[in-house]
Amino acid sequence: MSDGAVGKLAERHAGRAAAAAKRVALQYVGVGIVLIAITAYLSATQTNFATWDNARIILSQQAVLMIVAVGLTFVLIVGGLDLSMGGMLGLAGVITWELTKRGVPVWGTIVLVVVGGFVVGAATNGFLIAKLNLSFLVVTLGTGGAFAALALIITQGQTQSLLSSRGLQTIGSGGLGALPWIVVVSVGLLALSALVLRYTGFGRMVYATGGNQEAARLAGIDVVLVRLVVYGLSSALAATAGVLEAAHLASANPQSGQTIVLDAAAAVLIGGTSFMGGSGTMLGTFLGVLFLGVLSNGLTRLDISAYWNGFVTGAVLIFALLVDRLRFRAR
Repeated sequence: MSDGAVGKLAERHAGRAAAAAKRVALQYVGVGIVLIAITAYLSATQTNFATWDNARIILSQQAVLMIVAVGLTFVLIVGGLDLSMGGMLGLAGVITWELTKRGVPVWGTIVLVVVGGFVVGAATNGFLIAKLNLSFLVVTLGTGGAFAALALIITQGQTQSLLSSRGLQTIGSGGLGALPWIVVVSVGLLALSALVLRYTGFGRMVYATGGNQEAARLAGIDVVLVRLVVYGLSSALAATAGVLEAAHLASANPQSGQTIVLDAAAAVLIGGTSFMGGSGTMLGTFLGVLFLGVLSNGLTRLDISAYWNGFVTGAVLIFALLVDRLRFRAR
């Protein structure tokens, strides 16, 4: 790639990024106002809502979703979608149980599951979508179903206990100060991903590929490799979420993650990431996840049936898609 081509691409991307930043900032204001309003109402009407203990509960409950949403943010920015993350999450928990049962040390298990998730995601979703140009909807729907089926086959559809693994119990029940490890890891991954997108060449290539794939290719960016790595990252993060959830619950449920992609998509789109690709931030994703967490916690405290959570999430997702389409047309 020539210096001139890089400079021109950087200038064009900087202009688009500045405009996108303004639109996302407005999205932050919208989400922030609604979040503050809901929090203020619940604080005034519900005892013990505005407490550190309840905040820790919300963060713990949303930690797995946050990790999955981080992976989905990468995929949406690059102009794709990964419907297989729920299946990978459940399969990762089952593989964690299988490896610990066979005596593999806990840290070795974690490394194998996360690295394996990256390799499998890149070799299946990444290769089929980025290299062969197959539909990301069809491919990830198919691989997600395959991952979920493998988890059921390995466990015969039964939830498996992880209480025999002291290492996983330590991760699941321990923490850093008052924060559980699952929260610490989820926030750490969010922050690291934000730095990658904002300050690294890879992050700039992700935005460029999602904004205009052909222009990125002409500028010398290997768009196939970028998309392949992004799908590997999404699977690795889903596998990480599966390991942490299994450790936190001290069990491996092969049917975990069945609806988590819907929740993650709602959170990411609420946070301002465009379904059309090329724009989005991890801060927006964090606000989206926090919004869904406060909303779910509030519904529970208002003694509203948990069955309404899915309805509300679906409605929020449709609204976020509508807003995203209106932003795209305005752009």
